[in-house]
Amino acid sequence: MVSSKKAEDSSSLQLAACYRLLQIHDNANLETLDAAYFSLRAQAIKEGNRKHLEALKAARTTIKTHLKSLAASQPATEENCPNAAKTDQQSNCADALAALVEKLSHHHIHAKVSVRKTALNLGVLDTEEVTHSQLVAQVKHLLSEIDITEYGLTAIETVHLYGLNAQQKAQWKKSFPLPTPQITTDDTDLYSFNNRFSNTLIFPGLLLLSAILNSVSPIKQLLFGVYIWVHEFGHATVAWLGGHQATPLPFGWTNVGAEKSLFVYCGVLTLFGVLFWSGYKEKRRWPMGLAVALAMLQFYMTWIISANTFDMLLSFGGIGGEFYLSTLLIISFYFPLPEYWRWDFFRYPAVLFAGLPLVGALWQWRQIDRGLEAIPWGSLFGGADHIGGDMNQLSVVYGWSDQRIIDTYNGIGGICVIAVVSVYAYFFIKQRSHLWLHSLWQSTQQH
Repeated sequence: MVSSKKAEDSSSLQLAACYRLLQIHDNANLETLDAAYFSLRAQAIKEGNRKHLEALKAARTTIKTHLKSLAASQPATEENCPNAAKTDQQSNCADALAALVEKLSHHHIHAKVSVRKTALNLGVLDTEEVTHSQLVAQVKHLLSEIDITEYGLTAIETVHLYGLNAQQKAQWKKSFPLPTPQITTDDTDLYSFNNRFSNTLIFPGLLLLSAILNSVSPIKQLLFGVYIWVHEFGHATVAWLGGHQATPLPFGWTNVGAEKSLFVYCGVLTLFGVLFWSGYKEKRRWPMGLAVALAMLQFYMTWIISANTFDMLLSFGGIGGEFYLSTLLIISFYFPLPEYWRWDFFRYPAVLFAGLPLVGALWQWRQIDRGLEAIPWGSLFGGADHIGGDMNQLSVVYGWSDQRIIDTYNGIGGICVIAVVSVYAYFFIKQRSHLWLHSLWQSTQQH
């Protein structure tokens, strides 16, 4: 009994400390909690206080857990949350519905809420103070101000609004699509991976800026080092995945060890393991999947392929890296990495600078295919006739025809373009950005 009492007191003190940290009262609701958390989070980001972010996040989680235990007024039944098969999902659903009811009550709208598949059912008390059309407009306006992700309503597509009499029986019904909020908390935070402004507009804008910079010769020459660096890392990644030591240098040369190194293999595999473990701890699928895919590719390239195939891939990997390394960096814009490798800010310059070699390579090989440019024979220092050049190696040593070289790189370029466009389209549709842009356009027209 004594130990139980001490544990309860300790829990109460911890909860009180969380309320003080977030600067809210102990009777605060979910809406107040989230407003305080995101306000303090934005302030901490501006001040560069990353350590404080973890404390804020932990405090918010603790208080939300406490509020869930008190949310008995809106139980998560099968009727309210038919898709909630597990206890945690039921608790989250009850939390979201209770928060929605509370938000509506702040605007003097007393509602009963339930969810059926992709439909949100709202039963509101019909009064003589407002007309049906006014009540519908008010509910639409309030729903448009809700952050869908925060309320756990991302699957909702339709709203069924019922007018209830004093006996709680429906007198009329109005159905309409779930209004898309114009601005959410994530939309005001450029560090958020759910920011629809950056995911919808900034991302393609950065790629467009890369294309413009590629078209300006002085700027392209000034940024020539970026192209060289990515090219050399293309060679180096093939070497590392093949178990060879490699040192990419920014002046057009990559030193590759002649023999396989068990130390290199284990070292690279360890990095993949750390990436997977970090993603697992933070429940991030992208780094976990990337780590597994790269580890399998490393095993294949180190122990399965022949030495002749490895040498061919090494020659191929320079220009190949301009395509696949750039594309990997670009699509990673949408995927958060583990906290240790967090790049919520650096993903913006990464897309811009990765776009330079990708756009440049796409344009160059398209021009080569049309016969307007020549295949880049030779090397940076040895001239066009240098046998050590990547294209010279593919042609002379491995018997690739000119057309095979052109078709291969153009084919890879096409796959990279499809990958970038597909990832962009996926998040565009997932976050309903078309509705958001339409709402922004309507708001602009009204003003």
